[in-house]
Amino acid sequence: MNLYLSAWSILNKKNKKIFFFTIFLFIFLSFLEILGIASVIPFVAILFNPESLSNFPILNNYTSFIEENKDILLPLFCIFFFSIFLLKNLFSIFTYKFIYSFSSEIRASISTKILKKFFHQNYLYFVNNSQGKLSAILSSETSMFSDEFLVALMIFLSECILLIGIFILIIFTGQSKIFIIILPILLFAVLILKLLKKKIEFWSKLRIDLAERMIIVNQRIFIGIRDIYFSRNVDKLLNYFYSLNKNQSLLDAKTQTISIIPRILLELMGLIVLLIALVYFNKIGISNEKIISTITFYFVIAYRALPSFSRILVQKQRIKYSENSVRILKKALSLKNERILHIPYEKNFQFKKEIKFKNISFSYLKNKEFLKNENFDVKSGKILGIYGQSGSGKSTLLNLITFLINTDSGKIYIDDIEVSSDYEKRKFQNIITFISQDTFLIEDTLKNNITFSSEIEFDNDKLNTAIKLAKADKFINDLPGQLDYMVGSHGRRISSGQKQRIVIARAFYDSRQILVLDEATNAIDEETERQIYQNIVNEKKDKTIIIVSHNKTNLLACDEIYTVKEGKIFK
Repeated sequence: MNLYLSAWSILNKKNKKIFFFTIFLFIFLSFLEILGIASVIPFVAILFNPESLSNFPILNNYTSFIEENKDILLPLFCIFFFSIFLLKNLFSIFTYKFIYSFSSEIRASISTKILKKFFHQNYLYFVNNSQGKLSAILSSETSMFSDEFLVALMIFLSECILLIGIFILIIFTGQSKIFIIILPILLFAVLILKLLKKKIEFWSKLRIDLAERMIIVNQRIFIGIRDIYFSRNVDKLLNYFYSLNKNQSLLDAKTQTISIIPRILLELMGLIVLLIALVYFNKIGISNEKIISTITFYFVIAYRALPSFSRILVQKQRIKYSENSVRILKKALSLKNERILHIPYEKNFQFKKEIKFKNISFSYLKNKEFLKNENFDVKSGKILGIYGQSGSGKSTLLNLITFLINTDSGKIYIDDIEVSSDYEKRKFQNIITFISQDTFLIEDTLKNNITFSSEIEFDNDKLNTAIKLAKADKFINDLPGQLDYMVGSHGRRISSGQKQRIVIARAFYDSRQILVLDEATNAIDEETERQIYQNIVNEKKDKTIIIVSHNKTNLLACDEIYTVKEGKIFK
């Protein structure tokens, strides 16, 4: 029950309303199914045994009328009989189309909801969790929940509703003896589920591991395609890729095969029971007409009930196979919000004097300290440099200054006011433009990539100025389509240096109060790099600029420089 309550909590109010509407559709569809099955009784009786209609209270007054008008009623009833099944099947198509559209909507909304929840986490959350795991949650787990678990649950409920309707019809028509046939089939179905339970649980856990590893290798292949071109051991990568996909395919084959077994076994079980009933009726001397009408009714019941039993078993297997996705999504959506995602632009922090860090301590691991009781400050309107060799902790210090990570101890003051709340930290982040060596481009035009972060109304003159200051005007003018040029997946249609200049143009266009450059020009040639830094200084005005670099030349214009070495900060 906890599993289904968790699944229910994942849905929003709109989803829950649509879910109830879907159940209503299934109830109506079940009504049409029952009506189709019920219409078989008079249809068969007219053909073979009109006298048997007297056994049904509703029809016994019309026995003589039906016998006298059999030739007229039979074709009319054939048309009615066909119309019911046609309507039922058309409505079935509509219902399942609605379900699959609903499933797609849920997949999109939950993926977005989880991504938003991820954005609410601190930077360390992404450091401590693998990219493959988080990507798997956003893609394969949301698909598993919406396309497998939720659809399976709806079909499971619909088939249960249909079976209940069939049972009511059996009782209403006075054919309760058929329960003697149904009972062993039900017990057989429960036994099948019991036998398959542990196997499905094991496959469910294996599926999660395979999904994570496949996403990781797929991402790494396209990001590192140049390295792969020069590799002497591509076969090793191909074999690993093949192994993952083969294991996934084998797992899919096993689950698909096991979903067929219940249907085959139930069909055989039902056929055996029907044959036994046929032999039994013949043995006790029931007339052929009575046997035909009774067996036909039993056959129609079996024709619809056995597939329902089978589908219930299959959907139960699908629910079991995908139930881990419910737990994973529930856990992701239950994450506590560690940071405020958005604060209106007009509520930005007004940075006037300085940020002071008093007795700051920080460590990634409990037994490995990076900073201990350090004091430093960042003055407003100045250019601060942070220098150190690769791996010295420059970016960590920068992450502390920009509140991407929180200190273990110590106090932080902005303009002599202590900052402790997430709200105040987010207000401060609103005035920061952050450019790192890991350029972030969307698969869109150059123009949309440059204006991506800005909340101001589009300004064409400002855009052109930003492009010139970033020394990106020449290469953009040489491209087909110029600003409408598509950068491609991962920005592959432009060079690394061009990507960095696009991101720097974005910073000039957005023009916030604090500009942070974390090794932001390491892919740009020295002369262009020098010109860009000169433009940054010239356009500085009242901005505060923080430059992180292992190249001392980039720090020549700085008013102050901090050197980071062995977890210590030297001014």
